[in-house]
Amino acid sequence: MEVNVRRFYDAHPAYEWERMDRHRTEFAVTLRTLTEHLPPAPAHVLDCGGGPGRYALALAQQGYAVTLFDLSPTLLALAREKAGESGVTLAGYEEGTALDLSRFPDATFDAVLLMGPLYHFFEESERRAVLAEAARVLKPGGLLFAAFISRFAAHRDCAARYPGKLLEDREAYDQILDTGRFPPEVEGGWTVYFAHPDEVHPLCRSANLEVETFLAVEGLVSGHEALINTTAGETWATWVETNTRVASEMTLTGASDHLLVVARKPRWRAVLHQVIPRLEANGIPYRVVGGTSVALHGVPVHVKDLDLETTAAGAYQIAALLGEYVERPVTFSESPVYRSHFGQFRIDGVLLEVMGDLERREGDGWAPSGTGTETTVLLEDVSVRVPWLEEETLAYIRRGRLDRAALCLPHCDHARLIALLRGEVATPVLPSRK
Repeated sequence: MEVNVRRFYDAHPAYEWERMDRHRTEFAVTLRTLTEHLPPAPAHVLDCGGGPGRYALALAQQGYAVTLFDLSPTLLALAREKAGESGVTLAGYEEGTALDLSRFPDATFDAVLLMGPLYHFFEESERRAVLAEAARVLKPGGLLFAAFISRFAAHRDCAARYPGKLLEDREAYDQILDTGRFPPEVEGGWTVYFAHPDEVHPLCRSANLEVETFLAVEGLVSGHEALINTTAGETWATWVETNTRVASEMTLTGASDHLLVVARKPRWRAVLHQVIPRLEANGIPYRVVGGTSVALHGVPVHVKDLDLETTAAGAYQIAALLGEYVERPVTFSESPVYRSHFGQFRIDGVLLEVMGDLERREGDGWAPSGTGTETTVLLEDVSVRVPWLEEETLAYIRRGRLDRAALCLPHCDHARLIALLRGEVATPVLPSRK
């Protein structure tokens, strides 16, 4: 596969450079998305699979430190030539496969672009590996921009340009619909994987990335670009603005030739990875609860802050352990609904809240409100103590967070959930039965 892809791009460097001129909307909407989401220059960007460097050069012109990485030495040579013509300097030119970024240490880049590699890997395991490598070299909080060719792009192209080919190559086009795969028709020919829109979010989650936006890049003009490409000035700008505006409309993802996901490597995972071993080493009891717990169980939710349940003594031990990060010292705190030994810490921009001996008001008194179940989940190489997902789900229902509960339910163990509801497992999350 790798040999075929390299041969194709080595044989067609000018064609690849000019592709963004033929697909102006794709280029313009993608650049606007990059501008909107990237941190300020001179952030460090890896353009992985960036070919002749259209995006790399555009970002370098804005002051970004861009390393261009590609499988094709011919495309890298063209990128050097174009950079020289433009008076632009890139941070580096590297040859290799997106499956192996081992020359780059962990947490090297503020952003990674994958604007082509995911077009060419037939196996899901390979696509997952590419995303995992990209996530590895991202700094915590860094952004990934990954492009896909839509499952239905080939058929739209066939309808617009050579409709008789559908019948002539019926088996190949049926294979694309069934599997997304289009192997090269001749040696060194086009090798492509057409991704179904439903694949994108699970792929990102497999690399522990949180999706921020998912775009149908061509918006309203997919397959109808010929006349749009002849426009200029205010007319062209209006079309770019309109297509950018509708690109996040989910009903368009199957109708666009290219898809773009913007995903973030969450800081909270790195912070938790730093904190938990320290708690364990000091024998401090804890459970990670709330949205963080749910995310660790594999539910696709965004985590805003970290919540730790512990004992009263544990809360003050944590305060001593994390003294350099204190935002609100641990003290006994009471609201109309809850009370605990409560404190806040901010680590690398992530808020960590600690609750010791958490209690909930029940009538005229107070009852324990901490979790009653415990299991462990693996955060990379660190075991993290969390409640059962089923208990967290019931807690959401109790608090009226039915939206969150609905997200959790498909991931729940039904036997555990029923055991909790029947009272076969004690948990303070359920209302008192007195």
